Order: sequence, then structure tokens, then C-alpha cells
Amino acid sequence: MRNYSKTVGALAAASTLVAGYASAELEGEVHVGYANMYEFRFVDLGNDLVEAGADVAWSMGDLGFSAGAWYASFDSPTVFGAAGFNNDELDLYTSASYAVGDVTFELGYIYYYFPDASADTQEVYLGASYELPFGLTFGSTFYYDFDAASGWYWDNNVGYTVEFNDCLSLELTAGVAFADGQGLQASARPGSVGTADGFQGYYVGAALPWEFRDGVTLKPYVKYTNGDSDLVTDLLGNGGQEYLIGGVSLAVSF
Repeated sequence: MRNYSKTVGALAAASTLVAGYASAELEGEVHVGYANMYEFRFVDLGNDLVEAGADVAWSMGDLGFSAGAWYASFDSPTVFGAAGFNNDELDLYTSASYAVGDVTFELGYIYYYFPDASADTQEVYLGASYELPFGLTFGSTFYYDFDAASGWYWDNNVGYTVEFNDCLSLELTAGVAFADGQGLQASARPGSVGTADGFQGYYVGAALPWEFRDGVTLKPYVKYTNGDSDLVTDLLGNGGQEYLIGGVSLAVSF
């Protein structure tokens, strides 16, 4: 469970820029990564996240198509006396994007598969991003789960990129999110067995991608999240927790 509209959308956008000088363009990326914890939408799902993924993007003019797969392995915590165990997850996703000037719209689909649990689910999403010439980007993505979790989740963010040179840059991100009826966003209110609707929390992050060889990028990153007090933010039922996530990824593009 990761932010596909950012990952795949960025790849499609890069492909679209190149395609302005050719009839069509195909690009791809494979990556591996590690993080100290697995945080998804302000919820701590476990520790020691090891992940790998592959994405491809094809574009012609302002129209782009993307697809990919993401695999994750992580350790779940001890819950109510039961020993923790290793979990696996495989996500499959695809999207189509269309650029209108500086605004890019994206429509996508995500399938979440959990081989160790009966928690598979599906989402569709619609996103829009606006990029200003001096490195500032605004993005908004609306996710709708039409399967097991049955509900919507809305992420809104702003990003700023500082380019130090052709190989090194600093990426800053901040965002807020809202939800309604989303089964994975449980309510932390005493006696409640429903979902945490409305404001979910805010986050800030920073990444330092370094392309130390042509097409090979090492990216360390940190992220701080602050979940709303009404949102269950771990598998123990606690609400309103803050997290600091640190990780690194290695990507090869082609």
C-alpha cells in the first residue's frame, strides 16, 4: 500500500516530456528499498519494511499509460498477547494520465493482495497535479475502495524540489488527508466500532535523490506523520500517534 499516483504518475510525466519530441516513448524503473516501519495512511502496520517494485510507462503526446507491481515484506507487532509474525503484500496497479498545460489528470486502479490474510481489496483513484515552473507542485488524489474496505480516502499535498545539480536534488512534501467510511481507517473513540471519518492527519517529508550513475538513483528519505486523535493509528487500537519513518531506496530506470 503505497502512493501510486505519485510514483507511477511521475514516471508517466517524465515519459510525456520526452514524447514531445517523438511519436511515442516507453520508460521503466525497478527498485528495492528498506524502511524502519511500514506506515500507510497514518497507521503503523509493522516494522522493518523490505520492498521491491517495477513500473513501466508509455506515452504519446499528452496521453500516458502506466502499470506496475509492488511487493513488501514486514514484521507485524505482538497484538493482544499473540506473537508477531512476518507479513507479505503484493500490489498491482495501472493508470492513464492526460496533461492539459501544467495540469495533469490521472485515473488509476490498484489491487491489494495479502497472501497471509483474507484482506484483499481494490481501489480506483482520480488525481490531479499542477506544477509551477519554479519547482512547486500541488496534488490531490481521491481514492475509492469498492471492495473489502468500502469507502473513500482523499489525499492533498504540496511539494517543492530544489535542484542542486544534474545529479542531486532535495524533495520536500507536506500534506493532509480526509476519509469517510474507509474500513482501514478505524475510529479510536471509546465504544466505537465504526470508521474514523473526516480529518485523518497531516504529514511532512523530505527525500534526497542522488543519481550517482546514469539511470541509477539512491534516495534516502524521512517522513513525519501525525494522525488525528480519533483515528486508530496502530494494530493495538491506539489513536492519534506520531511517527518518524526513515528509509532508503535504490532505483534503476531504463
